[in-house]
Amino acid sequence: MTASTRFDLPALAKLSVLTTAVLVIGLPARAADLSTKAPMFVPATTYNWTGAYVGASFGGVFNREDVTTPLGIFSTDPSGVLGGIQLGYNYQFSPWLLGIEAELAWTSAEGIANFANTATSATITSDHNWYDTVDARLGYVMGPWLLYAKAGGAWMNADYRLTVNTGLSGQATTNTTRAGWTAGAGLEYMLSPRWSAKVEYDYLDFGSSTLGFVTPFGTGLTFKTQINEVKAGLNYHLAPGSVFGMF
Repeated sequence: MTASTRFDLPALAKLSVLTTAVLVIGLPARAADLSTKAPMFVPATTYNWTGAYVGASFGGVFNREDVTTPLGIFSTDPSGVLGGIQLGYNYQFSPWLLGIEAELAWTSAEGIANFANTATSATITSDHNWYDTVDARLGYVMGPWLLYAKAGGAWMNADYRLTVNTGLSGQATTNTTRAGWTAGAGLEYMLSPRWSAKVEYDYLDFGSSTLGFVTPFGTGLTFKTQINEVKAGLNYHLAPGSVFGMF
């Protein structure tokens, strides 16, 4: 064999070892590079408001109440705190929502008006006990947010007390339940599939009601009552995404 055709075996062995080392070192790096560049699939979060719920709310009431007497119009304007429970049902057909909700709320709202003539004076105390409502709701869903408006019927219960301070002294009290209407709006946020929190404003109007008080000034006092509620609440969703908890 001539010098030009002889193989250098040690050199070939070194080349083989070097090639193997490069492949072994490079493959993990290539695999890591591919794994870092692979797209990550993250499923989109879905929010389903359909289903029944129960909850509680707390806030304040700021009222306008005018009392028409034989001597003119005076204002009791009861105000106080408000707390209660609500229950309802939502049906979502994205991005819209229809629902019905009933609320039972108790209040400490109380107000006083004084009126008099040259012979005597009197005090009217208006002590509101509770407000109940049944509303239809229309909402617009924006992911975890729900913007809604509501309207329906309203009922209130109050104790009215007339105290005559001079002249023909005496006191009379009556308890009455009155019906009216309500409208409101709110914003609700889904904290989790089971829980949501809300803030809400409601207006309740009970019109005018004449109560048969006998006073030194004449018979009958007329109460015109308008309620403003501002409250926050928390709802627990019983079976999110189901229709009446069945499917």
